[in-house]
Amino acid sequence: MLLIKSKSISRRHCKPRSAGKQKTRGIAAVEFAVVLPPVLLMILVSVEVSRALAVQHSLQEASLNGCRIYSLSDKTQQQANDMINLSLAEAGISGHSIQYVPATKAEITAEMQPVTVNISVPYNQVGVGIQWLLAGSTVAASTTLPAESR
Repeated sequence: MLLIKSKSISRRHCKPRSAGKQKTRGIAAVEFAVVLPPVLLMILVSVEVSRALAVQHSLQEASLNGCRIYSLSDKTQQQANDMINLSLAEAGISGHSIQYVPATKAEITAEMQPVTVNISVPYNQVGVGIQWLLAGSTVAASTTLPAESR
């Protein structure tokens, strides 16, 4: 039988077990510090873009409702304005502008003449977070329908 002599290892040459954990914790903290800002920025950007899309959808619905009324011969432009304002108030949107083409009901002269309603709102009126992202932008929607015969 072969016996192998082993040298005893003194404790002074061994690393304490907690030294490796400290190093790992330090690496994790640095990773977190590097990754956190881009992740937060992506989250904020996605919230802003989602809000812009939601506002655009609400404007589209309001322009469709207003254009339906504006295209009818027995309805007035004020009734179309009221419908648009009501639709946008329910969506929590204010500060919008409305444009009609043709500009007045008197200019609708032919059956099936295209009638367009354009609605726009500056993004700074409806943004929720980082306003500088879409600063100076306008969210808009437009609907065109044929006019009813007179």
